[in-house]
Amino acid sequence: MLGRLRGWVASREEALRGEIPLLPPPPIGRGSIGPDGHRRSLLLLHNNYYHFLHLAAALRRRGWDALALSIEDPGSVNASFYHGEDVNLWHPDPDQQAERAERLAAEIKRRFAMVQFSGDGQMGLSPAEYDQDWRRAALPWRFIELKRAGVKIGYTCGGCTDGIAQSSFYRWSEQSCDKCTLRGRVDACSDRRNLAWGHKREMYCDLIAAEMLPALDYCAGPKVVREPLTMAIDAEIWRPDLDVPERHRIERKPGEILIFHGVGNFYHPEYSGSRDYKGTRFIKQAVERLQAQGHPVRLIFIHDLPSREVRFVQAQADIVVDQLNSGRYGANARECLMLGKAVVGFIKREEPAAIEPLATLAECPIVNADEATIEDVLRALVLDPQRRKRLGAASRAFALKWHSADALAARFEAIYDALLAGKPPASALAADAAPGAAVAVRA
Repeated sequence: MLGRLRGWVASREEALRGEIPLLPPPPIGRGSIGPDGHRRSLLLLHNNYYHFLHLAAALRRRGWDALALSIEDPGSVNASFYHGEDVNLWHPDPDQQAERAERLAAEIKRRFAMVQFSGDGQMGLSPAEYDQDWRRAALPWRFIELKRAGVKIGYTCGGCTDGIAQSSFYRWSEQSCDKCTLRGRVDACSDRRNLAWGHKREMYCDLIAAEMLPALDYCAGPKVVREPLTMAIDAEIWRPDLDVPERHRIERKPGEILIFHGVGNFYHPEYSGSRDYKGTRFIKQAVERLQAQGHPVRLIFIHDLPSREVRFVQAQADIVVDQLNSGRYGANARECLMLGKAVVGFIKREEPAAIEPLATLAECPIVNADEATIEDVLRALVLDPQRRKRLGAASRAFALKWHSADALAARFEAIYDALLAGKPPASALAADAAPGAAVAVRA
C-alpha cells in the first residue's frame, strides 16, 4: 500500500463530486499510538526538496499515519529538486484549487493531529493564501481554523533568511552576506522581511524546526528545535555502493582524483550575478593550481541537474566541496555524507553568546576550509588516500545518526509526543539523544 501512495494524485472529477476523500486512507492496523491515545498522525505540507517525502515514509514504517502533500505545479521551476510526493492537489484553476483547500482543511481536522509545513510565506492550503510581498501580512485563516480544531502546527526553516535578520546573520557569519546575490534586495532578504516572517511563524506555529541554523532572532526560543529534525535523507537512495547508470559514468584516467562541487539553479535569474556565495570560483582556481603542480585531480562541477540524478555523479567523487562561506552545510553535503564521501566546507561551530553549540556540529566530520585555505586543504586530502577513506566511513556513520530518515522519524516522534502532552518541543530531546552511535573524525 505504501508503494501505491507515491505519486498519488486526486482525480479532479471524483474530488469535485465528493465521492472519495482527497487523501488516500490511512494504513490498516492500530499503528503507533501517541500520548493522546490515538494513532500518531502527521501531514507534511509543501515540498521541502525530497525531505518530507522520505520522512513520511519513515514515519509510516513506525506505524504512523503520515503523508507528504504538495499543492505546487508538478512542472514548476523547483521540480528538479523534488522526488515526488504522496499526494499532489495542485490545480491550474484558482476556483478549483480553493475548493480543494476547503475540503483538505476538513480532512485535516478529522484525521491529523499535526501539520508540518515548509516555505517562507506559504502558511496556507492554496497558493492564493500565501503572502504576496515581503511584509508577510496575509492572515493565515485556514491555519487559524486548524489550530482552533486542536491541530498542532510545525514549520521547517529553509535557510538563513528564515526568521533571522540580515544584519544578525551578517555579523555571525563574518560578513558572508557581501558575497550573496540577494544582498540589497528588500523583497528577498532584509531585516524587515526576514523578521516579519519570523514573527508570523512565532505567532501561529507550535514547533520551529531550525535545521541547524544559528540560534539568532526567531531561530532561538522554546519552540525551536535546532538539531536536524525534518530534512530527511534516505539511507538506501544515497548508499555508498550505489549502482551508477551508464549515462552518468565518468571516464577517469588511472589514479585520477575527482573533486565534486555542485550548485543548484546556477543559471536561475534570481541567483545569477557577479557574487559567489558558495565560493565556486575559488574552488575552480584551487583545482587548476593543483593541476599545474602535477596533481592528478579533476573538478566535476554540476549545476541544474535533477536531484534524482545528481547522486550518481556524487557517488563517483573522491572529494566533495560543499561551500566556503555560510558557516553551515546544506543538502549537497548531507547527501555526500550519506554516500560516504570525504566532504569539505566552511563550518562555523560557534553560536551566539550563552547559546549551547549544536551537538551535530561537534561530531561533524566535514573538513573545514574557506576561500583562503581551500587549496591547502584539498592538497592534503589528495595526498592522503587513507585519510579520505577514514573520513568517508565517518561521514556515513554521522549521516545515519543525524540525517537518515529513520533517525529523524524517531527524533520527530519524541517531539510530537512532547507537543501533544503540552510541553515545549525544545525540552523533548537532550542534545545528545539522537538515535545511533556517532563516529566523528575531526580534521
